[in-house]
Amino acid sequence: MRTDQFKLFNVWFITAWFGASFTCLIFSILFLFTFYLSHPQTIKPIIQNFKLFAALPQETTQISDIIEHTDARPKIIENFLSERNSPLAPFSKVFVSVSDKYQLDYRLLPSIAMQESNGGKKIISDSFNPFGFGIYDKLVIRFSSWEEGIEKVGKTLRSDYLNRGLVTPQQIMTKYTPPSVEKGGTWAKGVSSFMAELQ
Repeated sequence: MRTDQFKLFNVWFITAWFGASFTCLIFSILFLFTFYLSHPQTIKPIIQNFKLFAALPQETTQISDIIEHTDARPKIIENFLSERNSPLAPFSKVFVSVSDKYQLDYRLLPSIAMQESNGGKKIISDSFNPFGFGIYDKLVIRFSSWEEGIEKVGKTLRSDYLNRGLVTPQQIMTKYTPPSVEKGGTWAKGVSSFMAELQ
């Protein structure tokens, strides 16, 4: 009996000893690993042959909260005329300036130019008159430049048309090109269509 108890004790003792040893080993490894991670490591700097801040700009950049508003109308007209290879494309700012000066819809003058002369591509030589303005048989009103043509026609539209209640393309057509009324208003339809494209 005692021999069996002794053997059982030995088995229990050996098992306990191995279990305690294994547990101590695990705790030792965890302690050393934790100790290693918790202490800062010193790394020797590497000498480099470049200046770290050499690429910084000479002056500091300032950020502003000011928002500049730009007028998109000249670009709209320029794109519209450029897509059609119109010689009037570089004068988009003049169209807007004259329209504002005489309180016209900024789309009206370019649209009339497109309807009358395909944007200045089909005009009487050296007339600078893309609007078909004052052209009746042999009578031709000429301007010295595109700018003058835009200015004079814009002024006339204000004084002789809009100020007299002729505001829409249909109303303007009755005085600007009366024969078009008899043809079903094709002039007004064309101008209105171009104005819609300029939205």
